[in-house]
Amino acid sequence: MLARKRRSITGKSAVKHTPAIKPSKARKVIRRYHVLLQKRRAICKLLDLQVVENDEALNEQQISRYVSGAGLQEQYRQGADMAHPDEKVERELLEMQKAREPPLLVRMLGYVMAEISGPRGLQNYQAASTVGQAASRGGDTSRQLVPWLREVGTPKEARALEIGALSAANCISTCGLFRTVVRIDLHSNDPATIEEQDFMLRPQPHAAADAFDLISCSLVLNFVPTPLARGEMILRFRSFLRGPQPLLFIVLPLPCMDNSRYMNSEYFCNIMAALGYECLHQRSAKKLIYFLFASRAAPPAPYPLKYTRKHQLADGPAMNNFSIILPAPSIPSI
Repeated sequence: MLARKRRSITGKSAVKHTPAIKPSKARKVIRRYHVLLQKRRAICKLLDLQVVENDEALNEQQISRYVSGAGLQEQYRQGADMAHPDEKVERELLEMQKAREPPLLVRMLGYVMAEISGPRGLQNYQAASTVGQAASRGGDTSRQLVPWLREVGTPKEARALEIGALSAANCISTCGLFRTVVRIDLHSNDPATIEEQDFMLRPQPHAAADAFDLISCSLVLNFVPTPLARGEMILRFRSFLRGPQPLLFIVLPLPCMDNSRYMNSEYFCNIMAALGYECLHQRSAKKLIYFLFASRAAPPAPYPLKYTRKHQLADGPAMNNFSIILPAPSIPSI
């Protein structure tokens, strides 16, 4: 006999059910959404149009103002009304850097915005993200973190910052090791428990009480658009850490490390060591790679300049170009 769904006295379900999306489908939705954001960013850069990462209402206003001011409403509407996916436009998006005519760029922008803002956009992405991290689907990356934390130890009143948080019910939030878990994400699917915020715009803590004993950055760096921006993000982590042994948990897709021309796990750990981090644990799974770093004393000298540019470590026809480069150290004026 099939079990009935529990319902409250009002007739509503007593349990919040996760949408029935297969993990493979969820990954495709998430990947598509981030590709669309990257394409929009590139189009707007060519149009000299500013967009932000965490305010879609503002982006729509700015884009609408630009399109109206340029008299390109018809081209924008044409793009927005196209079927998704449209083979011709998808091909144009791949060769976007060759397009310089505003009418063509605006038509592509309308096409991209229709999918970002439409029913297949943000809400679908948020649902897929939640499914992707559901413990029952094996997607909660912090399940790997908690045993490492129990081995390493955490302070009694520990605070954690989770960047790219998707759920307040994952292991990092329920393990009991933290007095406070602050969760942020560019596109919060639960404003009550996850703050919608860009980490790069988060104010730096002015007191130790506002800093963190752990930063979790799971499947975030791979969506940062440029190698330099990834390096800037890594540099910024230290400003938010506190204590004698603050910890940094980083998760990346495995191909970022084992199938990149410019990166591997050894080189990545060398970059982190140059910034004062020691790798305590590392594990490769089927599709992901996990790192737990401890932040030691601040580096005694500027990091080597070799980390400010890409270096080819391997090559092959099916390899990707994932890389991380650090900004050139500023030279004090005399």
